[in-house]
Formats: sequence, C-alpha cells, structure tokens
Amino acid sequence: MNRRLVRAVHPACSLLSLAAALLTGCAVAAAEPSTSAPPSAPGSTTVTGLPGRRVAVDTPIDWYANPNALVSQTLYLERCRGGCAIHGGANNAQTNTSSIPTKAESTVSEFASSAGLTGAAADAEWNMLATCMREVYSPYAVTVTDVKPTSGLFYHMAVIAGQPGDIGLSPDILGVAPLASDCRAIDNVISFSFANHHAKTADITANILNICWTAAQESAHAYGLDHEYSFLTAFASNGHSACNDPMTYRVDCGGQKFFRNADADCGENTTRPCKCGATQNSHLKILGVFGAGNPITARPSVSITGPLIGTVGTVISAQAGAQRGVAHVELYFNAYKWSDEPGTAFGTRGQLNPDSYALHVPPDLPDSIVDVQAIAYDDLGVKTESAIVTLTKGAACTSASACAKGQKCESGKCFWDPPSGEIGASCSYAQFCKSGLCTGTKDEQICTRLTCQANGAGPGSGVCFFDSVGGGCCSVEGGSTTWWVNLGLAAVALGLVRRRRR
Repeated sequence: MNRRLVRAVHPACSLLSLAAALLTGCAVAAAEPSTSAPPSAPGSTTVTGLPGRRVAVDTPIDWYANPNALVSQTLYLERCRGGCAIHGGANNAQTNTSSIPTKAESTVSEFASSAGLTGAAADAEWNMLATCMREVYSPYAVTVTDVKPTSGLFYHMAVIAGQPGDIGLSPDILGVAPLASDCRAIDNVISFSFANHHAKTADITANILNICWTAAQESAHAYGLDHEYSFLTAFASNGHSACNDPMTYRVDCGGQKFFRNADADCGENTTRPCKCGATQNSHLKILGVFGAGNPITARPSVSITGPLIGTVGTVISAQAGAQRGVAHVELYFNAYKWSDEPGTAFGTRGQLNPDSYALHVPPDLPDSIVDVQAIAYDDLGVKTESAIVTLTKGAACTSASACAKGQKCESGKCFWDPPSGEIGASCSYAQFCKSGLCTGTKDEQICTRLTCQANGAGPGSGVCFFDSVGGGCCSVEGGSTTWWVNLGLAAVALGLVRRRRR
C-alpha cells in the first residue's frame, strides 16, 4: 500500500494529466471558474521528495475562497446522489468548487454499496459509514451530518463516493484533500474519498471501516493534520505503530481507527519530520480546531475472572475491552494502585473486545486480606471499574508492623488512608501525598509534584496530558468532564495530501 503525500496545485502549471504532472514535478492546476478573479502570480516552486512519493508545490493563498475564515463546526458527508458536479477553481465547498480536479468540470459518481448498488440499496452501508464518522469525530465539538447545510453556512464537505478518475486522477488514489503548508485548519473546502474505488470483500464491516479510515484522514488533512507513522511511547504492544490512527498509511493492524491522544512521529512508509513541529498528536490537533465534544463510543468494560475466591497468587486474571481499544489496565489492592499493564496488541480487526489480561501482583504487596479491583482506560482517559473481589495474600494481618510503611491494619487488611498531604507538606512515604511523590534529603522530605517541561516542538507545549501507557502528569475521567487543551493553529499557504494504495 502506498498513500502518496502531494501538496500541490500551482496555477503556473498547464492543465496536464496527474500522471504527467508527477513525472515532471509540476502538480496540476484546475481550471479557474469564470466568476473568480485571476490568482496572483505564484512564488517560487518547491518540490520535496521523489515523484510518485511526496511532492510539494507552493499554492497562492488567493486560490481559496475563505482562507482566513473561522473553521465551521460542521462536517458534511456527501454521497453524491445522482452524481456530484465539481467545478475546477478556487476552493469553495458551497459552490462545489475545488482546485484538485485536473479538468474544468467533473462529475463524481454516487456512493455504491459493496455489491455495487446505489440509492436505497446502498442506504444500510452508507448509514454504517456515517455512524463510523460520527464516532471518530465525537470527542470534538463538531457536527457530522449527511444533510447538506442551509444556504449561507460554511462547512467542510467530505465527498465520499465515486472513483479517482471521475475528477481526472490516477487509479492508485483512494483520497485527496487540501492541507495547509503550516498546518492551519481551512474552512469551506472539499475533501475527496473515493468510496467506490476501495476494495470490496465479503466482510461488509471491514469494507466500511476501510472507507471510514480514508474519509477521516482526508477530512482531517483539511483541518491541518499530517500523516503519522509511529507513536513515541504509546501502544507499545504494537511496537508503537500508528496503525490504529486514521492518519496512518500502515496496515499492520486494522479495525476502526481513531485520532489518538499520543505523540507520534510523522511519515508514510517510514518516519520523517512533521510538517509543523517535531511530532503530532492527532487528538490534540483536532481538539484545537473544534474544542471538546462528548464521545459516543462505548466505554471500556472490565471484570476480574480469577481467582474469585481464596488466595492471591502472582497474577490476577481479567477481561477488558473498549471500542477505541484499551490503553491500560490498573490493578488495585485495598483501594491503592499497585500495578499498571498496557493494553494488548491491535490485530487485523483491531484490539480484541474484550481481551484477556494477566495483571501481575507486585512481590512487595504485604500479606493481608485484600479487596482487588481492576480499572480499564481507553486512550482518552475514559475509565470503567470492575467489581471488587476479596481474596487473601498469605494471611490476614494482625498489626501494622506486618504492613508496608504508613499502612494501618484493620479487619485483617493492610491499607493506607486516603492521601492528605498537600504540596510542601512533610512526608515519610509517597502514599501520604496527594501528588503520590515524597522527595527530598534523608533529613527532610516533602510532598512534591511532577512539572511538565514546556516543549514548543510537542503538541502539548508544556501541558500535562494523559498518554495511553499511563504516563504523563495526570490521568483523567472521561464523559462530559474533559481536560483536553485547545491549541492555536496558523497558516499561510495550502497544498494537497493524497492517500494512496498500490
């Protein structure tokens, strides 16, 4: 599979076929609509990468109808009933105008089902696709709709239909969209996801998830997102592959893809520098465009499966799953977190839901009666707690001397009181501190906290955020209470990103 990055549309280029353009290093300019003013003279042409891989050509800003408008919070899914007329020219979703086609006038054919049927016969699969897109974008304050907005309102139009040849593109393209060269979100543009060109198999769900992957990626390009190749620390069970994020080209895992709350290196078939900054966090990037919404994906599920009675061994067995995938599972004994296990690997159909977890019992857990609980998180920090199972490790305690430092012994259980130490309070053990950190010299220790370093190259820019292996400075509860941070984006010139497969 090869999804080629092309940031293109240069008005000085002649109206060539895309194939010829790629050989010459000159991307194709769409014909200018008669109502448009002539574009300004282009600047110098910059070509990056090899033809057929990644080609970047600067684009004058006045080839966009609304380059400086605030980004609308409407994402319109267009299935092109009866065909969509697309005009070549300055990008304007309201008038079905795009600089991407290689001809002045194009017609994108209607969305077809896996069986090649259109109209009402394709409704069921279209509805599955629309649901997938709503789920992917639900953590953000954006309305995803397949009802065209009323006249006068700006929106992003995601055309999800047809074939690449409908607009004069070569057959190895699955999708194409504008991408700002400095990663700014652009309003009132069109992204193309060629639904009818995707592979059709007997597995309809897999077919729809594949199209949803393309549509999520292409629409996100218009919101300023680059391709991702590998996560820095998250999803270690997959070797940190970004295969579960829609901004990827990678196919080493499948299933439904979501914008992940994790720093990632950019790239298509290998890592490369991101267009804007050292790394990219696709979740925070989209969040910075729209603000926080309310995820409609199913919360994680978790249960302890063994042992359910008797004694504690070296492992607590559990089952956990989540629609977004389980990022990590915490293990608690007597209301204190003693261990944390990463989520299992994503396979060809995503992460198993639920999957089996072997939660390791720390060797320094003191002997006592223990209330055991597991808590499963997804990558956004949404969590679910298991029912409590009461077991015995060794024997019930009889005094605090048999317990860990600072613990009490009551009713045969070793436990710490809830933390009460504020920052700066004297402490002798970490569990006393609300921050969980007790540091200092051998003569004096105080409760301290982690300080996140400001890093202008990273997506958080000094903000503490949850990652999918339980790191970072904070862990949060999901639902309607969110902690995510809005990020400012800025840009000047635009290009194109093309998602390809061979």
